[in-house]
Amino acid sequence: MKNERMTTRLIISALALVVLSAFGVSAQTGSNGPIDAAEAERIIRAFTAKEAEFRRALNSYSFKRDALIQSIGMGGQVIGEYHRVSIFTFDDQGNRYEKISFFPMSTMPEVTAEDIEDLGGIKPFALEPSKIDKYNIRYVGKEKIDELDLYIFDVTPKVIPDPKKIKERLFSGRIWVDDQDLQIVKTKGKGVPETKINKFPTVETYRQHIDGRYWFPTYSYADEELVFDNGGSLHVRMKVRYMDFTPASATLKVTEIGENDVPSTSTGVAKPIEGGVLNSKAISLPKPVFPAEAKRVKASGKVTVRVVVDENGKVISAQATDGPLPLREAAEAAARQATFEPTTQDGITVKVAGVLTYDFRQD
Repeated sequence: MKNERMTTRLIISALALVVLSAFGVSAQTGSNGPIDAAEAERIIRAFTAKEAEFRRALNSYSFKRDALIQSIGMGGQVIGEYHRVSIFTFDDQGNRYEKISFFPMSTMPEVTAEDIEDLGGIKPFALEPSKIDKYNIRYVGKEKIDELDLYIFDVTPKVIPDPKKIKERLFSGRIWVDDQDLQIVKTKGKGVPETKINKFPTVETYRQHIDGRYWFPTYSYADEELVFDNGGSLHVRMKVRYMDFTPASATLKVTEIGENDVPSTSTGVAKPIEGGVLNSKAISLPKPVFPAEAKRVKASGKVTVRVVVDENGKVISAQATDGPLPLREAAEAAARQATFEPTTQDGITVKVAGVLTYDFRQD
């Protein structure tokens, strides 16, 4: 990000680089014991292969992205904002494109056409398997987050690219890999190289298990004051959410938002109708289990989960859209257990989309 001229494109590029692979291994004893170099390399090769599979799989999914980038003033107030909500879908030739559904006038005049072009892409999801030999990766231990046992690796470029010669950017940070599926489930890091006038925030990205197979990024966050070599600073906050992942066939009939009576895919499946807040409409609404880690950090508050309910009244999709991060997974798990009476419209049983809210209070 430039000191005098904020470059959203580079913020998004930093986010994009969070999704990565790595190569070049050294073994080290972690909090849950050591693994040798051969085992570490096996794990890396496994999640690298899964990342390639994930990238291919994403090409057959449509999804919604809500990107919010803000500049923050000295008193903590928002002094500039760029907000863009889009649906990434396919045209009737099977080509992916962005359909903007919400885009108020930006109060960040620094955003350029190049920034918008990058913001319109899907780079946060893209792993470049061809770059695996550009990284060193070091095993640092294991960690349990909720019900997941995770391998932790630190990742650094073997050589920092020279920004004067090439435009290539690499990732430097930490990744968490599920020890069962061997897929990346969390990342925290930043893009390099930086220059005297360009600095980049550290981005934390969380993934969610989609369709029982793929760990797709669903939430990325950065909140950092960037300090430049000339003594200047810029406080940047970024929130990017990805939701409503839907497998799509190669050809789609694209409709305007709100045309729920028109099938959204060539399979003839209609879009869900909007049902608003669904708590009172549930036949069964199990309470969420308060996570031990959330209790430890004294997290509390309300979590909103967007759900899609199928024609039989079963929740088929649950995505937390707001609330404390340590509580979201528990809310999503509870939401998936909710059941509803089937909803009919004009005598036809239909899917319903809406939200469930959960209020977490510590005793």
